[in-house]
Amino acid sequence: MASLTIKRTLALLALAAAGITLAASPLPSQAAGTTKTVTAGPPKVSTGGFRAAGSSTVLEGTVNPRTLTTTYYFKYGPTRAYGSQTTEATLAGGSTATTNVKVSQTVAGLPEGYFYALVGKNADGTKEGKPQEVTVKKSGFDLPKTFAATVVGGTFVISGTLTGAGNGGRQIVLQASPYPYRTPFADVGVPILTGPTGAFSFSVRDLSISTHFRIATVGPAPLYSDVIPEQAEVRVVLKVQITSHRKGLVRLYGTVTPAEVGARVFFQLEKAPKVKVPKADKPEKLSKSEKATEKAEERPPTFANKFSEVVKHATRSISRFSLVVSIQEAGHYRAFVALPAGPLASGSSEVVTLHAGPVKKSKRKKK
Repeated sequence: MASLTIKRTLALLALAAAGITLAASPLPSQAAGTTKTVTAGPPKVSTGGFRAAGSSTVLEGTVNPRTLTTTYYFKYGPTRAYGSQTTEATLAGGSTATTNVKVSQTVAGLPEGYFYALVGKNADGTKEGKPQEVTVKKSGFDLPKTFAATVVGGTFVISGTLTGAGNGGRQIVLQASPYPYRTPFADVGVPILTGPTGAFSFSVRDLSISTHFRIATVGPAPLYSDVIPEQAEVRVVLKVQITSHRKGLVRLYGTVTPAEVGARVFFQLEKAPKVKVPKADKPEKLSKSEKATEKAEERPPTFANKFSEVVKHATRSISRFSLVVSIQEAGHYRAFVALPAGPLASGSSEVVTLHAGPVKKSKRKKK
């Protein structure tokens, strides 16, 4: 072997002396066009991110077919049990199908909180990417922390500010997802422009069902507000008819819209809020008393159930209730219709003032 090497070296030196050069042959590991051998097998799958495309959502990921013809799809749903999936698409196989391929599919909008995952399968098996959750970028919206319920048929107003520099005159749009909140958010009406300071206001007329709202900026990278859960409560009307038979005996009657036949209506008495008043012999505590009084005025009133009745049929659109009672406690009363969680929330009437009748004296039995 050594003699062959010496002879090869002497031959090369002789050729060099004669002005002849030979190109060096590449080593096998350096040969041009050589690629790493990839064996066939189940696809390699990675679930990627998502992006909004109008009212739709584009799901993304990567698939490596590993030389085999591979189909892929996204599955999605409100939990990691999913329940829905996109139409299958195909990646061609072959000796060159050995790298990660970016794939994407469009879904007609996905609500926030939904999960999704990319699935790939070929002749050697099925692989699933890591589940991802649909989240939205929430930034820049200054809104009230709570919103009062809106009576059915009323107008719901959302006012706030889009904070940050350059947000004056920016296009924003109101979006909604009605009860049971499983449909994707969709635009309500047309976009509006924020004021010079970013202030805005939306009005939703004739609210007929409890709805989740949010506000989004218009553009390729929209900002979203927090979800605004707004309840639509039943409309309750309470009327009073004083009887001439006995003082304090009244008929409480009214209507419920829309019709809620079988629901229970409670006649409630307003209770005065409890206020702790500090002792007046310490002047420095008088200001605390005033503060306590102010807080009591700010707190919503509380009500106690006194009587109840079942709502009865009237028409397709309304139902009625009626009850004749003897009022033992004077005060402010209201009718409250209690409903289970659903498309409409429980509702109450305006308060009415009722006067008490004569107190019945108890008769003691003679021993």
